[in-house]
Amino acid sequence: MKNKSKGLMGIGMLIIFIAVIVVSAVAAAVLIGATGSLEQRSVATVKGTEAEVASGITIYSIVGSDGSDDGAIEHLELLIRIKPGSDPINLNTTLLTIDSRTQFQNLIYDSSGASAATGSGMYAVYYLRRGGSASLPGYVAVGDSAVINVTLDHAIGHDERVVIQLLPAQGNVKRLGFTTPSVMIDKRVFLFP
Repeated sequence: MKNKSKGLMGIGMLIIFIAVIVVSAVAAAVLIGATGSLEQRSVATVKGTEAEVASGITIYSIVGSDGSDDGAIEHLELLIRIKPGSDPINLNTTLLTIDSRTQFQNLIYDSSGASAATGSGMYAVYYLRRGGSASLPGYVAVGDSAVINVTLDHAIGHDERVVIQLLPAQGNVKRLGFTTPSVMIDKRVFLFP
């Protein structure tokens, strides 16, 4: 009888041991699945962060022009290129803001290619040079040089602080400030650099 009781006790221990192994295997499978999911999310986050840091527009120069004889700037031309290594920037999703003492304008891209008129809320772009096969209408790609044309709602006068921002949907926001000269006698005035 003593041997029978030991055998029953051994079978009970074996059942408990097998149950522990099954529970451990299920827990390991859950942990492996969670780790894989976290890895995928972290890779996606890194790619998104890379795109945000590496992408963006560089403004090389800003020229103001006066369409009348009042000495105030009525039009702006921004010479732009994208940063090296950047993905093409979609101008249809890029907002341009102009902030000065006399105005604040939010402008969107005019895909019709027409010159942006006063009060239209749009900016026009013409390309000086196309960079290659990645160049598509409405995009600025590596190697492209383009000029953004803006007709201001209100003229910018002498000694006026102006802040321009280019806000692409993806990439760095380009913020640039300058002060207009105290005397503007030419029809075209270099404002930046």
